[in-house]
Amino acid sequence: MNCSFAFFTTTAIALAVYLQTRSDSIAGGDAGELVAEGCKLGIAHPPGYPLYTVIVYIVTTFGKHFLQNYSPASLVNATSCLFGSIASGLVAATVHEIVTNLRREDGKDLPIVQLSSSITAGLMCSFSPLLWQYNTSAEVFALHNLFVASIVYALTKYNQKKHSPRVIVIGAYLCGLSLTNQHTAILLVVPVVAWVLFSSTIEKKKLITLSFVSFATGISCYCLLPFLDSMYPHAGSWGNVKTVSGFFHHFLRKDYGTMQLWSGGGGKATEDMITRTFSWVTDFTLHQLCHPTLLLFLVLGCTSVCSTKKRIKRNAMSRKMDHSGIATGRVIIASLTFYFIVFHSLSNLPLSNPLLYGVHQRFWMHPNILCFILIGVGFNTAAKVLPTTIAARIVPIFMVAIPLLTYGRNFEASDQSENQVFRGYASSILETLPPKSLLLINYDMTFTSVRYMQECEGFRDDVQTINLSMMTYPWFQEKQQLHQGLNFPGSHYTRGNTVAWLNGGFTFAEFIDANPDYNIYIAGRLSHDDPAFVERYEEKPHGLVRHITRRSDTIEPTEVYRNSSLHLWKSVTKHLPPQKLPSETKYPESTWEWTVKKEFVDHLVSRSTYVLDIALRGPQTQALPSIAEAAAWLEVAISLDEKLDSSPSMKKNLGLAYMNIVRSDQSHFPIVENIFGSISNQTRPNVKDWKAWATRQWQRSWGEFLDMSSAREEADYMSVKQIFETVMKSSQSRSNRK
Repeated sequence: MNCSFAFFTTTAIALAVYLQTRSDSIAGGDAGELVAEGCKLGIAHPPGYPLYTVIVYIVTTFGKHFLQNYSPASLVNATSCLFGSIASGLVAATVHEIVTNLRREDGKDLPIVQLSSSITAGLMCSFSPLLWQYNTSAEVFALHNLFVASIVYALTKYNQKKHSPRVIVIGAYLCGLSLTNQHTAILLVVPVVAWVLFSSTIEKKKLITLSFVSFATGISCYCLLPFLDSMYPHAGSWGNVKTVSGFFHHFLRKDYGTMQLWSGGGGKATEDMITRTFSWVTDFTLHQLCHPTLLLFLVLGCTSVCSTKKRIKRNAMSRKMDHSGIATGRVIIASLTFYFIVFHSLSNLPLSNPLLYGVHQRFWMHPNILCFILIGVGFNTAAKVLPTTIAARIVPIFMVAIPLLTYGRNFEASDQSENQVFRGYASSILETLPPKSLLLINYDMTFTSVRYMQECEGFRDDVQTINLSMMTYPWFQEKQQLHQGLNFPGSHYTRGNTVAWLNGGFTFAEFIDANPDYNIYIAGRLSHDDPAFVERYEEKPHGLVRHITRRSDTIEPTEVYRNSSLHLWKSVTKHLPPQKLPSETKYPESTWEWTVKKEFVDHLVSRSTYVLDIALRGPQTQALPSIAEAAAWLEVAISLDEKLDSSPSMKKNLGLAYMNIVRSDQSHFPIVENIFGSISNQTRPNVKDWKAWATRQWQRSWGEFLDMSSAREEADYMSVKQIFETVMKSSQSRSNRK
């Protein structure tokens, strides 16, 4: 009864908080792609996630017919909330099962302490920032958390009834099914299965047969992949899983490197297992717990289940239950150890990169759940040293305070109810593209968010999109016919003058050459260096992407480009108002939201420097509006990213712009339209003598440039220094004569 109360209470509280703080939009990372493939029953990136794909399809199809006021992303986010809250409830139930089986030395059990320890552990798990983040977003991790908690809870039931075929069948099925959602579940499955095979009282042949059949039934969900690929083929899905070799290629994640998280860096890890484990300890202690001292309860919980101290045994049933609690705790500790050794030995994401650290951090939810269970056991163990009267009255109050402190500490960072960043980001890209254009993408957050908006919400689905990284795999040849109207001059995109190229691959330049009638845009960098492309084409800033055009000796009229790109940026700022860009306080460099702001600023700078460049190369009679706007937008970029204030190239370009404003023979300073709202910038001088104002701005910019030690590496450093010193000496001479 108390176990059920712990489960439902924890689940209800967690679900209420999760639903309140979830976003109505899509999140970063893989969320957009996973939901997009679910909406269309496509094939997600390796290893495919068939179970999650089907769940998303069911949820979004139901929403399409009965909940039209909610976006597909909102419904899938809510589903994650349900999975995550049930996982937290199972954490509480597992703690309760363990602590009720660990008897007090005096034989006097305290149900209120056991109950409060259980609920506290479950809610601490719910409100830890990492689980809170992913239990409210459309990712596979909330479902993975549910599987981890379910398998451990099934383990507690098994340890109580080792002779029960029913428990073994359910547990083995959960183990198999969990692998169709997240392969890291194997790091829990292996120790649990090993314990069951070692300890079960069922006859071994029957045990193995039951376990194998149940496990195979669960993992058979993977058979859906070739079926879906055959029945619902569409552009943008991953892999060619219709063949046996293609299926196992996808299942084993060979596109990324089997048993690896990242295909970059040559597949080599930059940190060793001990360093990565220490990083987890630091993160768990300082960030996932509301206070570092709570780590003591984790130690106490481990000690409690590992202790061989003689316990009070009231009867045979009591002795059996006591051993079941100890066994469950020890298997959890073994699973933690196994996880850290294997995962941190194989993981190769460089933790020095903040964004990739955040990607790696997601996989720590699995061990965190196990640790919160042990912390709950530690709470109950600590209460045993107190007299029963005091423990019954004081401990529950103390236990209530811990989840409240955890909630209060993490609420602001975890509240995503106003987060519309990726919807705005994808919309700002798609809206600026001409009809029937082609968008080539080589950046995960761009591809996943754009794909979601097109596939699930039908926004600008006239635009063809191709993930450049997909185009580099040999299996892409099987996908080419799905991109109607496009010509592919070979099997897949590769580097020129290589074996793959000689065997039928094509370069980026050859692909562009083969599709001259398309307006082609690109987001991200090319996968391979391509001298022929650089020689024949240029990339013009176009909102948050770049327009690929043929190189020409003719310079585009400055005002034509400035006005057209200004119109594009009005669309960008409509969807991504600068005032609502992610703040670094809430979204540090380890988050995908941070990258959106960086993209915004980078393209803002790119557009400004491009305008400045063509203005200085064109007729000077019409250059002042473009030069003034370029200077103003560079100042806006600095106001959005303070790091740019220490960038030599920024200071150099600003000084160049202000110098040419001073040199202009125009009689009036042009009005620079402020499309960036209330952001403070240098759009227009506040004095009548605008040339004097521009002179001061020039002096400040180039003076700061010359003071930077890193500026000496700039190619134009000596030219800038010579001009600056000459002008300053001349100005000083005039002042002395006066």
